[in-house]
Amino acid sequence: MEEKILNFEDVHLLSIKADNLLLSSDDRGLREFIEQILSVNYIFENLSDEAQFCFTVGNCLQEIYKYRELDWFSDNLSQSIIFYRKALYALQRIKHLTDIDLVIKGSIETNLGNSLSSQGRVFCCIPFWDSAYSCTNNPVSLISKANNELFIAGNLYDHGHAEYHQYIAYKFVLLGIDTIEELYPEQKAAYAEGSNFINFKIWFESNYELESFKYFDDFEEVFETKKQEEYLEWCGNNRLFINDLNDVCTSEVVYQDIMTLPSISAEINISLTLDEELVYHGNFDEIKNDYCYARYLTFIAQNMSNEEEHIFNKTYPHANDISHSITNIKANHYKSAFRTLYSLFDKIAYFINRFFDLNNIAKDHRISFDSLFRQLNNNKGWKPNDKLRESNNYFIHALFYILKDIKDVKGVTPTSHWLDPNTKKISEIRNSIEHRSLKIVDDFGDKLNQLDKVSKVSELENIRSEVIDLENNIEVLSAEITVIGKIENNALKELLQSKMLNLKDDLLVKKSKVYEKNKLSSHSLTITESDFKEKLITLMKLVRNSIMYMSLAIHLEERNKLKDDRPVISRETPLK
Repeated sequence: MEEKILNFEDVHLLSIKADNLLLSSDDRGLREFIEQILSVNYIFENLSDEAQFCFTVGNCLQEIYKYRELDWFSDNLSQSIIFYRKALYALQRIKHLTDIDLVIKGSIETNLGNSLSSQGRVFCCIPFWDSAYSCTNNPVSLISKANNELFIAGNLYDHGHAEYHQYIAYKFVLLGIDTIEELYPEQKAAYAEGSNFINFKIWFESNYELESFKYFDDFEEVFETKKQEEYLEWCGNNRLFINDLNDVCTSEVVYQDIMTLPSISAEINISLTLDEELVYHGNFDEIKNDYCYARYLTFIAQNMSNEEEHIFNKTYPHANDISHSITNIKANHYKSAFRTLYSLFDKIAYFINRFFDLNNIAKDHRISFDSLFRQLNNNKGWKPNDKLRESNNYFIHALFYILKDIKDVKGVTPTSHWLDPNTKKISEIRNSIEHRSLKIVDDFGDKLNQLDKVSKVSELENIRSEVIDLENNIEVLSAEITVIGKIENNALKELLQSKMLNLKDDLLVKKSKVYEKNKLSSHSLTITESDFKEKLITLMKLVRNSIMYMSLAIHLEERNKLKDDRPVISRETPLK
């Protein structure tokens, strides 16, 4: 691939050309433009230019590959998200962002949120819009946030929660009206007379009193202990409750995992026992219970000392492997939380497979989060499950794109690296915990490890250089032996062959050292405590959102079932 260096002026001109193509709705020109610039490998003079370039490419791809015009599982729907994440990664590596960098960052986050929203990921997109608005008061993010709140409100089965999301949408509309002069003419249409926002504003003001929503902010939880208060506050501030309100509110009213399995309908079957009739409710509670357990393990682990001892592993002397790894109960809590959370993806897949009858129950052993969305008996590349191909259930689609975030899916464009390029992939960490070796290393200890590694780099390079020299000498000597063999000088030939054996022995020793270095240095996956915790919280939020998407997916399915006007007998789910 051709390489080209781009400076600020080059990137600016590309951005202007892209904007003109986007504004003129020149689809053909846009496709030719993207095809041309993606055929070159660019080198940038600075990270700001790289971010602007990736943002421009992302905008073009977002326009070319529209969700409503493609199959929901289309590989192309991930293209814009990859470039938006590349753009953010470039900005993350800048120590001090300029005002211009912050404006670009806000625009990237707004558009990334829009792309995630188009995939049905109505909770995953919110943090990006929040960041965009808090960073630069990006007025476009307000339009997205308001639309998303109205969409969530229209898809909830809890009417009280729906009303609160409408209240939040109303507040965003008012903010948007105040900042309308900062919008482009085509964006101002969102607040024009007769627009959806203005009609909603009029409807909301005629049906609700703002005072009625003060309860959500004024509510005070009654805590049993100080530890419980700290735990619930931590969950709320990190938006970890299985509660749709926690995405837009952190007050004490959200301190509960209230989202549950929605009302489901079924044909009367007198052969079922009472527990069989409630099996889905029990399974959903099991998933929530595992999530809450992993969340609590994370909370208590982060408050432990790296040197804290516990009776669980005081039954044997511990080897000091000089890696500065944490091996006490804190590390095991972290690992247990990680493996528990990751396992929930497969449990969610099993639930959905059974509930939606995607595959015969005889194939249960083949169901995983990876296999849920594809045909099980197809060996010719990735193809969607026949029962999901025409699905309009956007919350099922959201789960598919979360799958692509946590691991690379065979047969489709890999995207998991760009979820967080600074650390190891979620699936890589999980595989090391379950099947290989993972060391969580103290952050200061990791710096000492890096110093030790740097000191060994030159020694390894010397050995590799010696390997190359030996291979070259062996090649030269081999040619000499061939020539000597033709003149039948046996004494000289034997001398050279003896020298050849010594060189090969020496080469074998050097290569074995390089091999041993590669083998031992890659034996354990090493990650700092801060990186592991960050990845753990990312995983926790993906699992939490997945549980809520599953609940909403079932609600959407059940809502469609009730349109056939069959008689329904209501029944309360018993509680413990």
